[in-house]
Amino acid sequence: MLAGQYMRKTSHDVLEMANYSPMEAVRYFHIPSSTLAYWTEAPNQLVILPSDEPPLLSFKNLVELYVLEGLRKIYGVHTSRIRSAIEFLLSTEKSRHPLADYDIRTEGKNVVFYKGGKPLNASLWGQYEMEEIVGTYLRRIERDPHGVALRIFPYTKREQLTNKEQPPKTVEINPAVCFGLPVLRDSRLTTGFLASRFRGGDSVPSIAQSYGRPVAEIEEAIEWELGRSVKEKAA
Repeated sequence: MLAGQYMRKTSHDVLEMANYSPMEAVRYFHIPSSTLAYWTEAPNQLVILPSDEPPLLSFKNLVELYVLEGLRKIYGVHTSRIRSAIEFLLSTEKSRHPLADYDIRTEGKNVVFYKGGKPLNASLWGQYEMEEIVGTYLRRIERDPHGVALRIFPYTKREQLTNKEQPPKTVEINPAVCFGLPVLRDSRLTTGFLASRFRGGDSVPSIAQSYGRPVAEIEEAIEWELGRSVKEKAA
């Protein structure tokens, strides 16, 4: 069990606070609950949670799960290559959350991370790599100059995961904004609040007008929060 290799430490770092339930991660990223359990529980654990009883996730855990699912499902990287890469990063980079703390990329076969501006093949334990094409899925994680993840722009619909056209970054999850609740991009308007106004009887156009945002953007954020279409009521 990977968690046993590291001493738990109390941290006030908002990136590592136990702030999300497993079901929130499932809903945010369209990840099957069985997959989330596989990555976070022994004997296959690759994501170290800040709280096991009850199981709670940090923002860094969300990033790790997002990257793991993308590498496996979107880019087709074999699980053994992902596991080898994480074990290499855990042992050499001294990070408890390497997929959140380093700029992770892939060419579709191996897991590559950047160190000192150079790509290293983590799946092959540090071999230098040629520059590779970065997929749009991984570009939806915004990182600081050191590679640490700062915010995520999740896909709001499952079908967007395999769509060749890159959807807009409408919703963001940022631990420094509204305690990490999903918000409309570059605002403090949580998707939950927008959905509550809609459930209360406000139309999508009226909500959009209230905040000076495009109707399509408000509609997408509300649909993501509710998990259903609002077309009939928005008309």
